[in-house]
Order: sequence, then structure tokens, then C-alpha cells
Amino acid sequence: MKIDVVEKEGLKRELTIEVPAEIVDETFEKIYTAYRLKAKIDGFRPGKVPLNVIRKRFKGDATAALIDELTQKYYEEAIKETKLEPVGNPTLSDFDVDDGKPLTFTIGIEVMPQIDSVKHENITVNDEKFVVPDKDVDQALENFRKGQAEVRPVERPAGDDDVLVCDLEPTAEPGFFDQDKYENQEIDLSNEFTDKEFREGLAGCRPEDVREIKIDYADDYGNERFAGKSVSYKITVREVKERILPPLNDDLAKMSGQAETLLELKLSIRKQMETELETQTARVRKKTIIDQVVAQNVIEVPETMLESYLKGVIEDNKKQDEKADEKELREKYSPIGTASIQWYLLYHRLAIQEKIEVSPEDTENWIKKFAESYRMEIPKAKEILAKTGRVGEIKDGILEEKVLDFLASTTGGEKG
Repeated sequence: MKIDVVEKEGLKRELTIEVPAEIVDETFEKIYTAYRLKAKIDGFRPGKVPLNVIRKRFKGDATAALIDELTQKYYEEAIKETKLEPVGNPTLSDFDVDDGKPLTFTIGIEVMPQIDSVKHENITVNDEKFVVPDKDVDQALENFRKGQAEVRPVERPAGDDDVLVCDLEPTAEPGFFDQDKYENQEIDLSNEFTDKEFREGLAGCRPEDVREIKIDYADDYGNERFAGKSVSYKITVREVKERILPPLNDDLAKMSGQAETLLELKLSIRKQMETELETQTARVRKKTIIDQVVAQNVIEVPETMLESYLKGVIEDNKKQDEKADEKELREKYSPIGTASIQWYLLYHRLAIQEKIEVSPEDTENWIKKFAESYRMEIPKAKEILAKTGRVGEIKDGILEEKVLDFLASTTGGEKG
């Protein structure tokens, strides 16, 4: 077998493979013999048809069968011999074959980037210890208190702590909204996440008042669908409701189902907030490490992998919004996908470089935690994970965490 590898654009490669004529002839004979055994041709008994008749009758089918068999076999051998790491499916672009001649065929592939070693020098992270301020705990307690409040209609002008029931008639670019009118929508004037334009524009309103409010949403607005858009709202107020807050005492704590006293409730809230803060801080630190490793190791990303990522993103977005613009999604998520794939390739290479492996004990511990969180027996958890085909994904996640732990142990602290 002869192999010629030509480097094309980026990570694309073109393999021209030549299979010796004797192997082609042997394969043809094997295929023709198989046809001869099963062929039914008038004037001949089964298995007794002369080979020259078989060759003439089944030349096209035999050639197709030979190409399927030999291209697959010798492509795999060529990959082993060249030690290339193909991504995605190979593409057969050309072939030449006939009796007594070698089979020559050309296959296009894309390969993994060559990563000799992964650099991770001078990585820094913010090792400042964050604490939950008392005012945040008090605010969370007040939010819980609001959630337990009795809400009743009033006939006075709306105050800053009231809830409005409104009919909204939005006007935006054609097709942006799927309805002309949204009835009985609640707008909480006390909620910091309620758009400022609503809170200010609806202040002092009464039932049956009509207000016109325009919102120019910022480009970085939290709801991506509204980001950068302008929407005008005609708002008809149906009800103004006030909250009757329960007293700030032990009875309020008991409503939570988590505490018996107000002090216990505050401590419980603080613990939950500290856990959330620790999780967020760990996430930020991991991203900081990942960004620095990716920046230190510039590698090409296989188009096949990026395309697979983008197709998944588009499919997920289309499920949420059928009108989602595919071109915009590609432009937005291509850089994100590229960085994500770069990190995936780098942490796998770094694992080999630093001899980081996932042990059976690592997997067992993960499954144990999974079972505990869902309150099920470990054998049942294993059965569910096996059925969903997530075992490989789980091991990949464990490997990533172990690589991140290794990198974190080598970083220098940076006070924020």
C-alpha cells in the first residue's frame, strides 16, 4: 500500500491511497465467486455459471462492492500508519480501479490539531475570601417576608411597594410578539428586577388608568431576546394591590419550614447565600484559569467540531424560539464554541501530559453523590446512567475537574 498525504487548508488533509493490483484481483475473484454461488441465470445451474459470464453480468455491482470493502479497510490502515487523528466522517472524492490494476482512491479528512505540550505558566486567580454582607441577608429575609404577605386590592394610587394587575399591548418590530395583547399581567413595583421604566411610569396610577411607556432595552439586557430592541407598551391598569406583611418574628420563621425562630431563619438564609457565593466564586475562578490556558495555547479548532457545536446551539434555540435567526446565532456562538473546543482539546492533552487519570474510585464517588442527591440506591443510579449513556460524559467531567484542580494548585494568588 502506498500513501500520500497532502496538507490542505487548516486542519484538512487529503490522502491518496494505492492498493496493490494483486489484492484488487484477489478481492474481485472473491466477490465474483460469491455472486456465482447465488446467481440465477437462465441456461445455467446454480453455482455453475462460468466466471466470464458472472464478470460481464455483475461488473458494476462487483466494482462497487470492492470499492466499499477496500477503501474502508485501507483507509483505516492508512490512518494507523500515518498516526493521523481524523475528526468526523471521511469523504471519498476520487477512485480508479479495474482488473489487473491497482486501486487508487483519494479521501478527504479533517484532523485533530497537533498539541505537543500544554503551557500553563504564570496563571493567576483572585484568592480573596468573599463574605455575605448582613444587608444582603436582611434583603433576602425581606424578600421571603414579601412572599408570605397577604395581597389585597385597594382603590388608592399605587405606591412603591404595590403590585399592579395590567393589560399590556406592546408595539415592536413585526413578528416580535406572538400576541397583540397580554391580559392580567402582574407588575411588582417593589421588585428591583422590574424595568425602571415600568416602576417610574406606573407610579401613582389607579385602576382603569392607561399609561404609554417606551423601553429602549440595552444591548446587554438580561433577556437576550429583548437586548437592543425598542418596545412601546400601552398599559391599562386593572387592579392596584397592596401587601400586608407578616410580623418579623418567630411565626414568620416557622412559615419557612426551615427554622423555628427568626435567628435560625437568618442563619439558614446566610448559609444558603454563602453556599451560592462559594459556587459562583468557584465558577469564576475556573473560568479565569480556563481563559488563561486557552490564551497561552493558540490552537486551530476542527471545523467539524465547531459545526457540530453550532448545530446543537441552533437546535436548542429553535426549540425555545422558532424565529431565532440562525445567522445571528452562528455569529454570536462561534467564538464561544471555538474557545470551548480549544479548552476541551487542551485539558485532554494536559491530562496525558501530567498523567492525570479518572480512577474507578473517582467514578464511584461521583455516582454515590448523584444517588444521594436524588435519594436513590446506588445500583439504581448506575442503571439509570447506563441507560442514558452518560457514563462517558461523567468521566469526561471528572477528568476536567481533576485537571482544573491540578491547575489551581499551580496558580499564583492575586488579591482582588
